[in-house]
Amino acid sequence: MTHRPLVFLDIETTGGSPYDARITEIGALRVEDGQVVGTYSQLLDPGQSVPPFITRLTGIDDGMLVGKPAFAAVAKDLGKFLDGSIFVAHNVNFDYSFIKESYRRMGKPDAFNMDRFCTARLSRHLYPEQRRHNLDTIIATHGIEVVDRHRALDDARALHEFYQKALEQHGLRVYAAINRIMTKTRSEIT
Repeated sequence: MTHRPLVFLDIETTGGSPYDARITEIGALRVEDGQVVGTYSQLLDPGQSVPPFITRLTGIDDGMLVGKPAFAAVAKDLGKFLDGSIFVAHNVNFDYSFIKESYRRMGKPDAFNMDRFCTARLSRHLYPEQRRHNLDTIIATHGIEVVDRHRALDDARALHEFYQKALEQHGLRVYAAINRIMTKTRSEIT
């Protein structure tokens, strides 16, 4: 597991469906041999208005996205950042499906296909005594400091910190859990 880079990634969107909503922000950390070797943070023009409830949640409004690139303009750079890594996100299929659908809209449905694992599933596996495994609960339970919750890069940093704390507490059990989780996740989205 440690020989492959991990990219801890979070997105913000205009809504809950990758078919109707669009990505407004991508934040990611690339980790190689246990060290953060790069960060990626990009606001995007979603080509649609940001609903007021999303602005209340994330702080991202239409004015912040004026003049920002569309997904197609950053897809190549994002692909390079992700290259050869394992895609890590909380409720991974949400983030993964938005990016996959964004590539499909560009006419490149096969351009995005990655191994991935879910930090929510990792939390459920390692901490079954916890009632909830959403990111807010994980942040509070593990004492993770987040400057700007519901902003993509800060949430990606929180995922990485949770992963590090899990490694400190559970050691090699984390790798066994990840391998199990990745096996399940591979078949869910193609």
